[in-house]
Order: sequence, then structure tokens, then C-alpha cells
Amino acid sequence: MKELEKYIVEMGKDVEFDEFNLKETQLKLPALKHKWVGRLVRSKYKLKDLQEDRRRRVKNIAKEMIDTATYSVTLPTAEKAAAKHSSVIGLDEKIKETELIIEFLEKGERIFSSMSFDIKNITEIMKLETL
Repeated sequence: MKELEKYIVEMGKDVEFDEFNLKETQLKLPALKHKWVGRLVRSKYKLKDLQEDRRRRVKNIAKEMIDTATYSVTLPTAEKAAAKHSSVIGLDEKIKETELIIEFLEKGERIFSSMSFDIKNITEIMKLETL
């Protein structure tokens, strides 16, 4: 969760702007979008790798259980038991955390997309106030 907490704080700073830093924020917006989309894509790759690692680990543990069992064990039964192994449970937790990060980054991407309209609306309000 440390990574998610870090992202929450960092994104909070990136979306914060007022009338004094409006132009600077508008100029930095494409770079900010790029930064957060890059993190989103990297997180999706990380999720894919974790899921593949989990699949391999369950398969290996199940095979080991079948090979060392004193009685006949079917593959589905061994895989179900392997899913309760501590190393698989640890991977499951990492997968859930990564999925949560991806959800946060996807929602953040929508926020950054709407910031252009927000900045435009604020600019229009500022123009009206100076008339």
C-alpha cells in the first residue's frame, strides 16, 4: 500500500492549481498526463507478470504435491490446495494491491483529461471578472 499512498499524495499535488499558477499548470498538463499514463501501463504490465507468476507457482506446487503425496491426488485438487500456500497468498495480496493501483490510476487519468476543460472554464471566469 505504500506505493498507492505515495501516488495519492503525488497526484494530489499534481492536480492542485489556483489562479496564480494556472498558466504553469496548463503548460505542464501534457507532461503530467504522460507521467500518469506511463505509470498506469507499467502497473498493468506488473499485474500481468504477477498473474503469470501466480499461475506458474500454483502449477509447480501442485506438481510437487502430486509427486510427494502418499496417496493419489488429482491435479485440480492439488491446484486448489496449492492456492492456499503462503507464497501464493502473498502473490494474491500483491495482485489485489496492483489492481487497486490500476483502478486509482485509471480514475486519475480521467481527472487529468478533464483538467483541460476545468482550466478553460476558470480562464473564462477570470476574463468575465476583469470586465
